[in-house]
Amino acid sequence: MILLNKIKISSVHLILFVSAFIILVNNKVFYGLLSERLDIFSLQGAGYILTFSVMMMAILALLFLIVGQKYLLKFLLILFLIVSAILSYFTQELGVIFEVDMVRNVAETIKDNNKREALELMSPPLLWHVFLLGILPSLFVLFTHIQYKTVAKEVLRRIIYGVGIIATVVALFMLNFKYMSFFSRENRDLRVYVTPVYPITSLHKYIRSELGSDEIAFKERGNDAQQRKSHKKRTVGIFIVGETARADHFSLNGYAKETNPLLKKQAIYNFSNVSSCGTSTAFSVPCMFSFLKRGDYSPIKARKQSNVLDVLTKAGVKTVWIDNNSSCKNVCDRIESINYTNAPHPYSDSPYYANNAYYDAIIVDKIDKYIDQTDTDILLVFHSFGSHGPSYYKRYPQEFARFKPYCQKSSPQECNSEEIKNAYDNTILYTDYVLNQVIEHLKAKSEDYESFMFYASDHGESLGENGVYLHGLPYFLAPKAQTHIPLITWFSTDYAKNHQIDLNTLKQNESSPYSHDNISHSLLGLFDVTADTYQADENMFPHSH
Repeated sequence: MILLNKIKISSVHLILFVSAFIILVNNKVFYGLLSERLDIFSLQGAGYILTFSVMMMAILALLFLIVGQKYLLKFLLILFLIVSAILSYFTQELGVIFEVDMVRNVAETIKDNNKREALELMSPPLLWHVFLLGILPSLFVLFTHIQYKTVAKEVLRRIIYGVGIIATVVALFMLNFKYMSFFSRENRDLRVYVTPVYPITSLHKYIRSELGSDEIAFKERGNDAQQRKSHKKRTVGIFIVGETARADHFSLNGYAKETNPLLKKQAIYNFSNVSSCGTSTAFSVPCMFSFLKRGDYSPIKARKQSNVLDVLTKAGVKTVWIDNNSSCKNVCDRIESINYTNAPHPYSDSPYYANNAYYDAIIVDKIDKYIDQTDTDILLVFHSFGSHGPSYYKRYPQEFARFKPYCQKSSPQECNSEEIKNAYDNTILYTDYVLNQVIEHLKAKSEDYESFMFYASDHGESLGENGVYLHGLPYFLAPKAQTHIPLITWFSTDYAKNHQIDLNTLKQNESSPYSHDNISHSLLGLFDVTADTYQADENMFPHSH
């Protein structure tokens, strides 16, 4: 530290140095993709890399020159060094891209005070990466003596350097204009890997959209909702929002490992060709219950209008949201809800409680508690913890760790492919158990009410394929593993009979293409609710009459 204090450097030179360091050191993935797509030793390839790199450095340098005044500069430089190191770790090691929806996911995690998820991401590899690329250079900045001139001379010097930076960028761009335009147009996807420029752009878009949402009035939908049942027997529905479950790891869909030994024995309907609305919880969960189709959907639009749970409530169906994940992402704002992740944990002595969280089977233990609160038709929505990464091994009791060896780390990239898949497959095995328990519970109550179970995951998960882990990639880049989801339904005998469900057609439609767009209309149909929001052709469950 004493040696660093002896280092003297002008503010503009430190700004240029830090800007170059951030861009060159934190963009391994971007430069790796560039080297695969162009000849870096050709004049055009080298010109593109040089021009683009200088442009990205210039963006940071100009920001620091303008905003980083005397008493703010070090803080700003250190902030960008540490944040860039964190961002580069997730992009480089896990394949995560920080576009708008991922920024929203991070913001929701902070908003929900989701310490559990945050702590699981704080792995030793992340800390080491941030130490090397964030903390060490930050110490250099912190203890280096910056030589400032008088205010007038400092401003003049920054203006001169700013003009010089802009002139350099313009000159390089004009020299390489033809190839820059062609290559950038043909490889637009590369921009999402540029750290921290693209995440900053995404953050700006997110903040702008959130600020703009205050001006949007809430739109009531389904005020004409009515339930038209032809029989009096009470209907109980349980909708389970799956978490991070990918369809191709369900043995029901042909996966080699037996991950669904219990469900295969039940009279279920397994829809094998279903697509998610998005690739993150904050995006997909509101979409599942919205009447907006994916092409016109945004979380803000969904938040500003009634969803299917609101419409069911208006029709007289009791709706309750039970959360074992993070939050309902505004879906349950106007209905009864309970969140098991909130501290202090009221049932911490429960056999379902371990690792500071509840196993999903807690829903089976609580079904009657909520159903007995009312004698009307009721829909329980259970937001499960499912297969949430990266700590897959914490999502199930040890007796479900049947696929071995399995990864027991919170940084999956440290495990081999077999270990990661085994840990993940154990979560699917446990989901199979939970869904089967729900079905068996509803069966046992067949004399009291007719019932159905509806399960659909919010999105899928990457398990290291092509170096990508977890989820949250932009939809246009996301592999099928993140968008192909499982969807399973079960109906009690009385329910199918009383509602005249066409079971033969339903079986034939199991491989038909469906998506989250179908869920809201299917839920209304399941409770015989008509409303101006209901589209019968979107209902997955045809009637025989």
